[in-house]
Amino acid sequence: MKENYTTAWSDDSIRFIASPSSFAKTNLFYIQEIGHFHTLPGYFTEREGLDSYLIAYILRGTGELTFQNKSYPLGTNQLFFIHCDHYHHYAANPQEPLELLWVHLNGSSTAAYYEQYAAAHDPVLQLSNDSTASSLIRQSLQIQQQRSAATELLTSKLLVELLTEIVLSAQQISLSKSDKPDYIDAICQTLQLRFIESISLDELAQEYAVSKYHMAKRFKQYTGLSPHEYLIGIRMTHAKELLKYSDIPVSAIAAAVGIDNVSHFINLFKDRTGDTPLVYRKKWQRPR
Repeated sequence: MKENYTTAWSDDSIRFIASPSSFAKTNLFYIQEIGHFHTLPGYFTEREGLDSYLIAYILRGTGELTFQNKSYPLGTNQLFFIHCDHYHHYAANPQEPLELLWVHLNGSSTAAYYEQYAAAHDPVLQLSNDSTASSLIRQSLQIQQQRSAATELLTSKLLVELLTEIVLSAQQISLSKSDKPDYIDAICQTLQLRFIESISLDELAQEYAVSKYHMAKRFKQYTGLSPHEYLIGIRMTHAKELLKYSDIPVSAIAAAVGIDNVSHFINLFKDRTGDTPLVYRKKWQRPR
């Protein structure tokens, strides 16, 4: 691990180092460090190789972040969300020192949230005035300082809200930069209506006169799924309905949702629900 920094912050700045329990580390989102800094001229942090995620919210002032060989200006109502394993350097402008709220966090599915964020946006995000991000970090800091039996659960709840807001904001900004092609909704409707059929990417691309690679990329951008995964989801939904509300054999259900190979159907169903079709049926069907 590489780390270099200055302690150029005011006396009323706050830094709290948390000591999460093994339960929190295993099951929850948890804080490693959190703080509220009023920086002074000369403030910077340089780091690499730390297993932590950092969210820093700029309350006022200006500065600069360098992350993965790119530089980004920092300003009021912006935050940055980075994985500290990668090299990064951030510093305050000596003429306009930063006031920032920050939190080092980890645990649970933090990595998955970060991957969603990084896929949609640069590390620095401009937030609207009505964003609750700063309030969520403030609340998280407050409950660390007033520790109780509920602290870790409440912390995890606040971090989920913070991560959710950040990722949704990043995705909405990304999507607003380009109009959604008409063929996205049309393909969704086609898959809903023709889920029993075997429909390839080539057929969809030909039907809507678009490159299949471009189509697949834009489809996932707007739905979060590839066309194939979207189709599988529709098939599994129909299969669940038949398993719960009919006595049709599993082999017939597989065929009814467009999957000819019953073993493949069973594997798909178990992969997405955690149960085989028969176990799922036993759990959900009422005694007759």
